[in-house]
Amino acid sequence: MTATTAASNSLTSPSSQPPPGPRGWPLVGHLPQVTREGLLPFMARTWRTWGDVFALDVGFHAVVVAHPEGIKRILAGNAKNYIKGVTYDGVRKVIGNGVLALEGDAWKKRRALLQPAFHRAALGKLTEAMVDSGARHFDALLAANRGAAFTLDAHRDMVKLTLDVVVAALFGRELVGAADLSYEALGAALELVGEQGNGVVLPSWVPTPSNRKFHRTMKEVDAAVFKVIEAGRKRDGTDGTLLSMLMGSRDADTGEPLSDRDLRDEVFTMFVAGHETTALTLTWMFTLLDGRDDVLSAMREEVDRVLGDRDPTFEDVPKLVYLRQVVDETLRLRGPVAMNARNAVDDDEVLGFRIKKGDVVMPFFYGAHRHPDFWEDPERFDPARFAPEHAQKRHLWSYVPFSNGQRRCIGDTFSLVETVVLLAQLLRRFELTIAPGQDQVKPVAIVTVRPDRPVHITLKARVRS
Repeated sequence: MTATTAASNSLTSPSSQPPPGPRGWPLVGHLPQVTREGLLPFMARTWRTWGDVFALDVGFHAVVVAHPEGIKRILAGNAKNYIKGVTYDGVRKVIGNGVLALEGDAWKKRRALLQPAFHRAALGKLTEAMVDSGARHFDALLAANRGAAFTLDAHRDMVKLTLDVVVAALFGRELVGAADLSYEALGAALELVGEQGNGVVLPSWVPTPSNRKFHRTMKEVDAAVFKVIEAGRKRDGTDGTLLSMLMGSRDADTGEPLSDRDLRDEVFTMFVAGHETTALTLTWMFTLLDGRDDVLSAMREEVDRVLGDRDPTFEDVPKLVYLRQVVDETLRLRGPVAMNARNAVDDDEVLGFRIKKGDVVMPFFYGAHRHPDFWEDPERFDPARFAPEHAQKRHLWSYVPFSNGQRRCIGDTFSLVETVVLLAQLLRRFELTIAPGQDQVKPVAIVTVRPDRPVHITLKARVRS
């Protein structure tokens, strides 16, 4: 059954039925296939075979939903029935109970408290930190290579750059230096999110090498973050960093500020959500640009026309229309998050299929972004899909790289602005060449969607006529 046929039947189904799916092995379910093929290829193949709602056993019973209307039902239409339950426990061990992990009234209050930090005026200030980080990074590359062409492992380099951006935006560099919070320790904490959120993890009291590493890393990072918070409370609160904005927030009902523990959890949440996702977007963009000199030329033309010989400001970002289209199309095909998971609180029905209390329900964004009912030639990289004149024709739930509904990522605009700003800075300074064969790099879904091998790009200082 094709995805299109399944969508048609399920939307008109007169009675609820169990979701279909492939037969698994006794005890281990579909884990052997996932191990052999990889989670993302296996799920994509299963979707194309079984349709828009299907069941899997991957250590737990999961119902995967790929149709935009089904995803809408889970994340908006009946969102109260689908919570971030036990499937998020591993991630909570690292990031704590920040806005990403909270539920119910606690989440609503925290979201309202944080929202001003991402309003337009705040983003304007944060963009200055992005631009400063980008200029420092790219100018250092120019100086180190003295005009000669050089090749980079793009993911490694973009991770380094976006880590600097998020640290500067969150804390300010001077505060991080004063607290001895190393970039290496932050990077190790980020890796822990992937380990804790991927598969079966033994209880933290079991003295495995992985658990010992977990306790050692978290002890080091927590001590440094609390030291940063202590120093931040003594600092002028008008420096425009996210930490200062969070410290200035007050509960609407009680007037109380966030506690140090609450601040720690939100800092970790923003660090995790605002770091690797942007690095991955830029990295995947390079793979999609392989053989697309037409797109590269159009991007460079827009940067030169809008910016000339200066770096972008926040006010320039809306003028870089084509760059944003390229970013959006990259997020469609290679969004950093391919799916998420919710626990069903009670029985429900999605597109005519029965959801049982306790099921793990997985909105499959990767499938929605490729659904043939909503995207023509869906595997083709075509930034023109996101030209302004096409926006009104698009199903609102067919493109959800930052999720959607009330739990849409609070930092979505921050991430989009950061990606466009850094891309514009790179294109202004360098001739970009994509190494042949990068279109063969495959996505691997862990917690985020990472490349299965290094992505190589060649940069050379631009010579302006």
